Amino acid sequence: MQPILESFLEKWVYPTGFTGPGVDFRLRQTERCLPHWDKLVTQAIDSAEKDLKSGSDEYKAVRARAGYAAEGPFMSLKQMSTQILSVTIDEQPKYIDLQRMRARQIWDEVKHGQLHADVLLRGGFIKREEELMDDPRANTQPRLSYFGMTAMFPHIHPLARAGQHYYTESIACLGIASTLSVIDDPLVRHQLHSQSAEEMMHFMEGKYQIDAYALTPADQKPIEEVFDFLLRPWAPEPSRALGGSK
Repeated sequence: MQPILESFLEKWVYPTGFTGPGVDFRLRQTERCLPHWDKLVTQAIDSAEKDLKSGSDEYKAVRARAGYAAEGPFMSLKQMSTQILSVTIDEQPKYIDLQRMRARQIWDEVKHGQLHADVLLRGGFIKREEELMDDPRANTQPRLSYFGMTAMFPHIHPLARAGQHYYTESIACLGIASTLSVIDDPLVRHQLHSQSAEEMMHFMEGKYQIDAYALTPADQKPIEEVFDFLLRPWAPEPSRALGGSK
């Protein structure tokens, strides 16, 4: 197992203030995630080393455009706001903690899009952010699994999103840590450090939601279905911004 993953597990995955069926369920899903997480760290490190050996700064633009596609204003506002709609009016008192977390994440994701744009602006790859609006590379993604098919899973059940938070946001945390272990470019490091804590918070949202709310088979089922989708062999590919190949 990669040391970066070992540290992540020891610090963030296994410690919990809860006991009970929610924790037990999460740890079962964690076992399913482990080989994918380990593969991701290896891939992200290899990708960062390959970028450095390229002898060109173009990798910074490639990563930033992919990051903008994943976290730019259009994607962030649309897919992040839809998750709030999965909680009906009658359910608001029960899930008010989740709603507060999800409302905050809308701002986080929009900010992350700006960080990617900042790399392109400060790196001289574009002159104005508006240029990205017409660039398919900054607006398209080749992965069906991104954020739980964007707007589908968030509507299935108020807790379904927890599976995406736990798995996809862990990919962000591990991808950032892996890239930072290799790349020392100040533009890239500023962008990654500036969103690192927020990605960790998003992962911890998923962990908290599963531990505290996924207490019955009925509540666990929609979360497990999200894991079933995200852990398919063709689904876990991370964004190029986080060490993926596309």
